[in-house]
Amino acid sequence: MNFDYYQTGIKEATFSVEDDQIRVRKNDGISDWQTVSGEVEADYTERLHFDLVKAIHELIDNPEVVAGIRTGVTFHTSTGAIYQPTTDEHLWIQREKKPAINLVVAAGKVVGLQVAVRNMGTVIIRPGFEKDTVLAEWQEQGMLVTDPFEIQPHYTKMVSMRDGVKLATEIFMPADGQAKHSVILGRTPYGRQLFYKDYERFVQRGFVVVLQDVRGRNDSEGDWLPMYYEREDGQDTVEWIAKQDWSNQKVGMIGGSYGGYVQWAAASSGTPYLKALVSIVTAGGPFNDTIYKNGAPMAGSLAWFFSTSERKFHPEKMLRNDWDELMKIRPLSMIPQVGLGHEIPGFSEFMKHKHYDEFLAQMDWKVRANNIHVPALIQSGWFDDNGVGTTEAIRATNHYTRGSRKLILGPWVHSGNAQYDLGPVHLGENALRFDIDLQHVRWFEHFLNGVNNGVDKEAPVEYYTLNTDKWKNADQFPPTEQQTSWYLDCENGKLLPEKPTQESIGKFDYDPTNPIPHLIDVSQNELEFPNDYAEVEQRDDVLTFTSNELAEPMTITGWFKAIFYASSSAVNTDWAVRVTDVYPDGRSINIDDGVMNAIFYDGPDKPQLLKPGKVYKFEVETQKTSIQLAAGHQLRVDIASAANNLIFPNTNTEAGADGNHPVTAHQTIYSGGKYSSRVVFSEES
Repeated sequence: MNFDYYQTGIKEATFSVEDDQIRVRKNDGISDWQTVSGEVEADYTERLHFDLVKAIHELIDNPEVVAGIRTGVTFHTSTGAIYQPTTDEHLWIQREKKPAINLVVAAGKVVGLQVAVRNMGTVIIRPGFEKDTVLAEWQEQGMLVTDPFEIQPHYTKMVSMRDGVKLATEIFMPADGQAKHSVILGRTPYGRQLFYKDYERFVQRGFVVVLQDVRGRNDSEGDWLPMYYEREDGQDTVEWIAKQDWSNQKVGMIGGSYGGYVQWAAASSGTPYLKALVSIVTAGGPFNDTIYKNGAPMAGSLAWFFSTSERKFHPEKMLRNDWDELMKIRPLSMIPQVGLGHEIPGFSEFMKHKHYDEFLAQMDWKVRANNIHVPALIQSGWFDDNGVGTTEAIRATNHYTRGSRKLILGPWVHSGNAQYDLGPVHLGENALRFDIDLQHVRWFEHFLNGVNNGVDKEAPVEYYTLNTDKWKNADQFPPTEQQTSWYLDCENGKLLPEKPTQESIGKFDYDPTNPIPHLIDVSQNELEFPNDYAEVEQRDDVLTFTSNELAEPMTITGWFKAIFYASSSAVNTDWAVRVTDVYPDGRSINIDDGVMNAIFYDGPDKPQLLKPGKVYKFEVETQKTSIQLAAGHQLRVDIASAANNLIFPNTNTEAGADGNHPVTAHQTIYSGGKYSSRVVFSEES
């Protein structure tokens, strides 16, 4: 039995499954059949991002799976896999698994597998059943490739930056007989070799691919200081590419997280050769997103700093069971010394810059948004822990003309578009986008190669609304500019659609030695994973404001902004705001959250110690979402002064989170009368 293997709409190989043996033949016209074992098996596991051999043995022609499919309802296999039917008779989705290895079914039997992993889709299918998969969409766009270009042997160049530092740069060229090509650039701190296989798909379509280790990482020269050099180095690299004989001077960039940040940094230089961005879960600036969250130093970034603490990337350094103890060490700059036995110079440097100064401004690409004009496809998820970075990207491009910006916002975590279940949040069958890489390639084909494929004529925004399992189109984000305000009432802990006339106060004590938790596993490096906060909300150091039960469903799309009046007995403290969906059974599932260091109430570059007892106005903006709250549910807003695991606890002293002598702060929230404490959001009609 043969199966064709497609990745990003390209036929890569054919697998032969005979009894217990799996063989493969590459789709290059010259390769022979090879047994899929050893190095060959490892190679395909790396390419596919899942265990191919295990998947085929467990799912293809397995009587247990066939019997489950014939029941027509959700079934469990003896290996623990859970499969659910969908409204598409040919698709069964896998629950509780990342990535979800979904079944393509015909006549009650498995004829293939379909998998999405953040920025690419994989299809393994019996010939003749391609129409039952996302390959039909590739075919409809005229972009299904069954005879890909061969790839010439890649080679390394050490490319000089303006200060003479040389960066290791890998060049991949198609054997297509063309003299000049559009170029797709990826820049990474994780080692360019890690991305060779993922980027080959662009070379097979006729693009030149350039992969580069950023300064101080892997094989590049220089010192590693995250984000600091990326604007200049990105510009220098793009302009070096434009001068090469094989370049047509049209460069696109793609990448996720830090690989998204470097795109916006390069774009903010104003280089004229950068023509297209595909920004995936981009990291944002150091003060609001990556190092600090509105001035509050991020504890959740420790795992990432540990993994990049040496020149080579070591993801295993994220996996620890002592994060709780490490996070208690002060000064903060000593944490790596205790945890790793050596300093992390970049982390130490960042901890010296506790407010928005010239050092942090150097890395803040959004302040140079006037230089950014590059057509951009922006992809992120509601539970992306770099969601603030995507917010910055959206706002930096709001001036774009229609057709030069596309937003795809899904129900995903940072490593998203791969799973249907996120802890207590169970997504519907439409949650994953098997066509996500089709959208990426169409973007590049249009803006780099001039292909009139209509991508600039489609809806500028596509977004998924939680609890509806529906994707929607809009002209802008949020889709409505109309704002709704619901007011805090400290008298009875209510969240009300009308402002209370009577002033009232709510009080709590914040003890930095017993901070309220942000419910995540730091080792997972997913800082906005959904969870049930009902038990946390029973603590004495959090105020909750809960609406009445909704009489009918309410859909909220956009950001929440908490605007509230508060005083503290401390000269320095933090505020943490969380918005949750309260179920009739009492569960309180986080929708969004936001934090701030209170001394930045007047702006990121104007830190001012608080006067104890003085009432200040604070504004905390959360991540973004689109969610439908069901009838009978309630909307809740929590206000606390800590989010342990996300940010380091503030000591309530002038030293802030970096202090050694914590004191308890007595916090007061004011509502009603002259205090319009409220949460503002966009409600869809």
